[in-house]
Amino acid sequence: MPLTDARTLPDASRIEADIVIIGGGMAGLAIAHEFAGTPVRVAVLESGGPEPDMELQALYDGPGVMSGPGNPDRPINEYLGQSRVRALGGSGHVWGGKCGPLDEADFARRAWRPRSGWPFGRRELKPFYDRACDLLKLPRFPVDDGPPEGGTLPAVGASDGPLRSSPRAYSPVSGRVDPVAFAAFRDAPALAANILVHTHINVTGIRLGADGAVDRLELRCLTGTRHEARGRIYILATGGVENARLLLASNADRPEGVGNAGDLVGRCFQGHVTISTDDNDPRGDAEIAFVTAADLSLYDNRPRDRPHAVFVLDLPTHERLGAGNCTLTLSVRPKPDAAAGSAGAAAGQLAALLEAEPAVRRQDYFLMSEQAPHPDSRITLADETDALGQRRARLDWRYTQADWDSLAASADGFGAAFATEGLGRVCWPIESDGLVRILSPSRHHMGTTRMDPDPAKGVVDADCRVHGVDNLFIAGSSVFPTSGLVNPTLTLTALAIRLADHLKTEIAR
Repeated sequence: MPLTDARTLPDASRIEADIVIIGGGMAGLAIAHEFAGTPVRVAVLESGGPEPDMELQALYDGPGVMSGPGNPDRPINEYLGQSRVRALGGSGHVWGGKCGPLDEADFARRAWRPRSGWPFGRRELKPFYDRACDLLKLPRFPVDDGPPEGGTLPAVGASDGPLRSSPRAYSPVSGRVDPVAFAAFRDAPALAANILVHTHINVTGIRLGADGAVDRLELRCLTGTRHEARGRIYILATGGVENARLLLASNADRPEGVGNAGDLVGRCFQGHVTISTDDNDPRGDAEIAFVTAADLSLYDNRPRDRPHAVFVLDLPTHERLGAGNCTLTLSVRPKPDAAAGSAGAAAGQLAALLEAEPAVRRQDYFLMSEQAPHPDSRITLADETDALGQRRARLDWRYTQADWDSLAASADGFGAAFATEGLGRVCWPIESDGLVRILSPSRHHMGTTRMDPDPAKGVVDADCRVHGVDNLFIAGSSVFPTSGLVNPTLTLTALAIRLADHLKTEIAR
């Protein structure tokens, strides 16, 4: 069926379906794909249209601040509006398509990392990763860190050492990369007879019945019309920020909001701790001095038409360092000669001396570290309202001393591993009191409705059902207990497919 523009509906219309999906982004559409052609009636409710629109995009605006110990606060008031896309297909319109499964370490319960551990591991998620790869037109990844199907990853360093090569691949299902492939993914669910996709309609409230289950959704259009939606099952899939915002704002029946009995909704917001070193950056001394003649182009993430990998450290090294997971990606462009007396020059001289190798290649790198989940890093409701009269989201993005310590320990760990393998030396002359200023705010919004079987520790259970609300489920990266070290799209798609399978079984019963 064609898309239904909700602005054309008569006022006070009712939308009814077996499953109502709130949000037509990557997660919501993945679930819709799974139900296409089945007897289950599905309604997808999307605030935007097929293409981004600035009036609708403004509904995402909200204040934000980034902070960390020993650092002045950094206002990021543009971040919430600029890091998301309010349109059918969501941030799929702009993402770069870089994908990979989470490492096994990302799922592990690590004694040295508070609030770590998923209810299941990578092996359990493997069948859903495979189906997510098929949907996103990617080669499938093995359970270990071997190469994707049809690819080869030449190892750098000893196979039994702490340094590993973790593979990545690029999906063409991106509006920025392949508009035709993305449009096919975005539009396919609406072609199924059992799926009705409504655009330009906003969920402004989740209303509960006397039994504590969702009874209906309150809907509004920017034109002023009001509607409602009713279903047997509801899936909230509006992204890592908006999922929390809508649960908190839906306080007509419970003053704390929906699913927030444990005061956990919005808490543990995580992005990634991301540091990029390049020739135009004042941190130019942060670099790697290579003494190896090996071809390292595998680790450069710019070309999309060939295999790519990042450097990671194994789990025993994380435990020894007391650090979270971390990846290192190279820029294969050589750096200019370092100024005499600089940290970069010193690292190159040391590498040449220790390895008895006069030929040194100096290269930039991109370091991305896992952010520790912390309840004070959170989404709350701001006092100001948007064009629909809804309170805007407010982001208090807090890093902790554990994040700084983990980043420094990981840099040390990579340095030791590169030295052990005879590859070179890592230079990291960055002081923690300047980190908030130089961190690159990732567009990866995770953790605000975290998954845990214990309602005292999570918002949703292992099946992504909201604790205490039997017919409400959440899809997307907001359910991640920990952020992991990979762009979240492949994993959130795999979780969405896993949720769809669970709901098929539940509906059949």
